[in-house]
This record gives sequence, structure tokens and C-alpha cells, in this order.
Amino acid sequence: MTFFAAENLVTLSVNPCLPWEFKSDTVITEQVRQDKDERQLFYRNTNTKWNFYTALEGVNPNQRISKDNPPRSASGLAADYDIKIPKERVLEAIAAMKIKPAWIEESLGRNLRLIWTFARPLLIDDYNFCVFILQRAIKWLRLDLLPGLDEGAFETPTRLLCNGGQWESTGHGDIPEKELQAFFVDCGGAFRFNSEAKIDVPLEIVEKALREKFPAMDWPGDFVLGSQGPTFWVPNSTSPLSAIVKPDGMFTFSNSAEKPFYTWSDILGPDFLKNYSTDAIARSTTDIWFDEKNFWMRKKGVYVPLQKDELTNYFEIDCGMPVENTKGKKSMVKIALAHIFRENFVHNAAPYVFRASGLIEYQGKRRLNTYNHRLVPPSADKSEWGSIGSFPLLSRILDNLLDPPEQLPRLLAWYKYYYMSGLNLDPMPGQMVLLMGGVGVGKTLTNREIFGRGVGGFVDASDFIIKGKEFNWHLFEVPHWCIDDDTISDSASAHAHVQAVFKKLVANKDFVCNQKFRNAGMTEWMGRILCTTNLDFVSTRIVGSLDNGTLDKISMFKCAKFSRTKFPARGELIKIIAAELPYFLRWLVEWEPPDFVTRDTRFGFSSYQEPSLMEQAHQTSRIAPFKELLIEALLIFFNDKREALEWRGTVTQLQRLISMNPLNDCVLRSLKLDQINRYLENVQREGVIPCRVEPGPMKTRVWIFDKFSTEPLTVTETPATIPANAVNIFSK
Repeated sequence: MTFFAAENLVTLSVNPCLPWEFKSDTVITEQVRQDKDERQLFYRNTNTKWNFYTALEGVNPNQRISKDNPPRSASGLAADYDIKIPKERVLEAIAAMKIKPAWIEESLGRNLRLIWTFARPLLIDDYNFCVFILQRAIKWLRLDLLPGLDEGAFETPTRLLCNGGQWESTGHGDIPEKELQAFFVDCGGAFRFNSEAKIDVPLEIVEKALREKFPAMDWPGDFVLGSQGPTFWVPNSTSPLSAIVKPDGMFTFSNSAEKPFYTWSDILGPDFLKNYSTDAIARSTTDIWFDEKNFWMRKKGVYVPLQKDELTNYFEIDCGMPVENTKGKKSMVKIALAHIFRENFVHNAAPYVFRASGLIEYQGKRRLNTYNHRLVPPSADKSEWGSIGSFPLLSRILDNLLDPPEQLPRLLAWYKYYYMSGLNLDPMPGQMVLLMGGVGVGKTLTNREIFGRGVGGFVDASDFIIKGKEFNWHLFEVPHWCIDDDTISDSASAHAHVQAVFKKLVANKDFVCNQKFRNAGMTEWMGRILCTTNLDFVSTRIVGSLDNGTLDKISMFKCAKFSRTKFPARGELIKIIAAELPYFLRWLVEWEPPDFVTRDTRFGFSSYQEPSLMEQAHQTSRIAPFKELLIEALLIFFNDKREALEWRGTVTQLQRLISMNPLNDCVLRSLKLDQINRYLENVQREGVIPCRVEPGPMKTRVWIFDKFSTEPLTVTETPATIPANAVNIFSK
């Protein structure tokens, strides 16, 4: 619940506020309080720093309501009375009101205001509809119980009220949700159709109410349309078959009756239909949404799509609303559907990982977040790392997973940033991670049962990433995507596709979420991809070209070659992990990564590539064979021309340089100039062989390679050894 306020009536900007909490050092003089003209000057002075509030929020929340900035939502209602009213009379009127105000305010002119607050904002999105709601609220709130209501101010959405600075709580709080929902639905129906709908109540509900009010009611047979029985509600009526059941009341020919037809309101009281309508419509329209194709309803905490006939069945069976139309009356089902179509419309329904489920606003549009996975909450009790703590097996698995083990703080820092974004419901991007090591060391177990389960669930993403399957909805429902090395093809084109998808998934956050038989739509996904592979050269190819545009988006950790942990049987292992996981996550939340794990503004912590894996990745990249040809040709050139400090030339000249070695002749037959050009560009991006370019004659490009050592080329990496004084985070 938020109100909005401007500092004076000249400025057009507003800020969120709660007017009853407003405090100011400005002293309001008696002249301003007593003289209306002086107050107007005070209101419209650009130097005034006061609080002029409204319960309405505009489409642009930073600007005042206007025709060009219509109301988007309402958080309450404020009634201004222009005459002084004794407090006793005010309290007497409030006692008679069914919908009671939350606050009493004294204005600057020492008159009265009553303020109602809503438990949730009402979405309006239309200036005229807002006016209509305000007009109907006068009767709904019984504002006529007090004299002097400024109806013009109350019915005008653009009006700001000057804060009087004197507020008193009535103790009644927000308007009850049921009453607010029913009023809003009523306004929506009336505004669109210009009349109140008459309501047909199911006879089983009527019968129950009749038996509660008239315990002596003795109806022969079933209480159904056309059935006949006594006029039990009329005193002194003794005829056993003097009344007939009709859809909206009872027809009687009893001599004791004052009229031949009694409505259900006549028999059960005027509140019967109103209460039934309030309950049924509120229940039938709350948390049900429409995305132009499907209705969405929350069932046991999960949003599921419904077709119109399924929803109609819900209205009839669960909400007790009659489906059949009665001549001259609007069915409650149509009223409920009209409200959902109009007010509960969303642009799309899709999972938005690590955001609260339900109605959200994303990229300026109303959307329904169907995400329902919940991460494992951290334990309330703290624990130590290792055998002395409450997660000894998890500690041992992670201690023995990596080789060298000094990589572990970097991996855990990556996972902490990932887990915290889910715990705080604040999705943040992060690198893709590769765990590369031997068989049976716990790579897949860590990926799925520890990391994946901890953040709320995992899924095998190989069909989408590797095979390019079109339907991907099930992937975006979970935060953790797993890929195993046995799912990767050996073809160069497959690896190129996989690497392009990896890069896109890490760099972007908006994706097309596509499910069979439903509308495809955009969704946000900032989960993680974790791939497990073996240490052989074929498996390493999944890494692809590690150039300057990729290194910050991928982290590679080297696992042990052989298992150093004795794992229990799988069934027992899963139970132990489930029991220990909350304690590990609590430890992770409390743990602060050491300083050598450098921070990164985009991904939380900087990427890391274990040096030997980095070297192996370069050796298995698609440009590795060409680099061998290039290095050999340049070494021969610098050996022949010892005085040369650089080689420079075009792609054509480089091809000639390589072809000077007769052994390369068969290779060059299949190597075209445009291929060499692309390979050179990748060599430059990779950065292993330093090179640069400059413009050549006739708009050509000249490549320049500086003289280099004949020693094997190495890649500079962050040292794997952690300073001794930094290894103090795990107690073995």
C-alpha cells in the first residue's frame, strides 16, 4: 500500500509516501489555517515544501495524475468534508458504517477527512473507470452519513489533498479483502454494462440457508424447481402444499401470506444475496489470470493452465455459481469472466526463475510468473566445515572433488553468489561452469544432487542445447541446467552450435519460452549451466575457442582423476545429502570468500580457468591445427631473417609464407583464403599468439606478428596456489 505526494501544487512530480507518517519543520501560521485564500497561496508557492497526497498511482508513478497520465492503481480513498463536525458525531457515523475508515485527519483548515486504505492496490488503468469507481464509492462507504462532503474533490482523480498533519487511527485497518474485491468486480461490471447484474443462487445453497433460519422447515421430498410444500416462512400458515419453488423465490397461495411471491431476499433477508455474491465472485476471480489463450489458476501452490470449460466447471462446482442463463438476468459466471478478461489480463504467463510467483511487472508489462520451484532453505543452526560439523559427507565430497583442492574456494564463491540470488529472489547472472575430471569422483553428484537440488531443481538440458529441440518450457521452469560429456557429439558443427548457445545463455537474460499447444513468449532466465566432462582431449572440445569474449563467461575446474571418497549406496547417499544440505547452505550463507577470489560487478566473482585445462582447451580448439602451421612458418621466417623484429603482410602473403614449406602443400590445397582470414581473426581473439592489424593499401588489412621465442608458448593464468594465510576457511 503506497500513497503518492507532491511538495506543492505547482510541481508535477510526486513521490511515494504514507501521509500519516509525514513530518515537517515548516510551521503553518494561523493566517494560513483561517484564510482560504492564504491557503491557496501556500499551496501554489514553488517554495512550499509540504505534503499534498493522493491514494492514486499514475501510469508514470513519478508524475501527477492527468488525462495524459491516467491512474494505474488505487491504494485507498480519502473523503474531504468542508464543514467542522464535532468528534462525537464523527465517531457515531463511523460506528454506523459497514466499511470503516482507517484514519481520521484534521485538514489545515481544521475540517474533517476520513481515509480508507486497501490491503492491496486496485489496478484501474483507465481515467474514466477511476471516476466511475470514485462515484460509486460514495454510496458504498456511506459518505452521506456526515454533512459537507466535497463530492467534486472526491470524484476527481487529479485532486491532491493538502496534508493537515493531524492524524488519528481508528483501529479498523484496511478494508477487508472480500468486501474490496466484491466492490471492484461490481464496479467493473457496471461500468462496462451500465447495470447491476441480478443473481441466481443455486437451490442447494438456498435450501441450506432456509433450514438454518427456519429449523422447523419440513419440506416433503427434494427441494428442487417446481416442487411443492408448506409456506413455512409465513406465521400461522398451516397448509402443507401452499408454496412452489421458483428460481428466484417462492410462489405461495397461502391465505396467511401478504403477497403471492416472495424473493429469497424477502425470506432470508437483504444480506443473503449480497453475501452470496460477495463470497462467490471474490472466490471465483481471485488469483485467476488470462493470457489471451489460457486461464491460469493456482492449485496447491502451482499455477496451471485451464481452458474456458474447465474454469466454468470450477465456477459451478467450487464456487456454487449457476452456469445457465436466466432470461432478463446476467449470470454470475459471465460477470466473473468479464472481470477476469478485463482486470486479470496478463501479457504472458511463463516461469521467471528466482522471482516471486504470481503477478509481476517485467519490462513494463503485466506478467504471470508460474515459477514454483523453491530452493532448499538454509538451516537455522550454524555448522562448521568438515567432520566436526553437521554436513560431514558433503564436506568430504567437496574436499576430495577438485585437484588441486585449492580451487574449491573459487567454486564455492560461484555457488554462493548463485544461491544467494535465489534466496533473496533477486536473479543475477553468472558464469557457466565445467567440472572436468575422472570417472566416479563425484562430478555429476555435485552438479545435480548438491548444487542443482540446493537451488531448487535441475534438468538435463542436452536436448535443447545439444540437439536443438524447439520446445524448451520445461527448462525455464528450473534454475539449474545439467549437461554430461556423454551427450556431446564429436562433429565440429555440433560443437560450434553448442558453444554459441552457451555464450548466449550466459550473456543474455531474455529468451523465448516455447511449449507445445501454448503461446510462445519471452521470459527471463538467469539460472546456471554446469557441464561435467572427462579429462580426455575429445571431451575438452566442448569448451570451444577461449577468446577475450568468452573467458569472462566460463569457469573451468579440474577434478581428481580417481575417486578419493567412499560413497554409500545411492539410496542412502541421497538421504544423507538431503539431511546435510540445509547445514551446508547455512555455512555457505555465512561464509565470506577470501580476498584472492576476485569480485566482478557483472557475475559476482571473476571467472576462473584451471591452467592445465586452459592449455588443453587451446590445444583442442578448432584453430589449433592452423596455429601449428602459422607458428612453424613464422619460426622459419624469423630464423632466416634474424634481424627482423616482426612479420607483416596480408592474408595472401601469409598463405605464400606457409606454402614455402613443401610439406604444407597438401594442407594448403584444402585451405582457402577466406578460411585463413577467419582463422587469423580467431587467433587474434584467442590472444595466445600476440598479433595486431593495421590498414594496408587499397583498403586491405595487414597482419603483424612480432618476433617471438622458440620456447613453447604458455598462457598466463592466476596461480593455483593460494597464499598460506588465506587457507583458513575450512577446518579439515
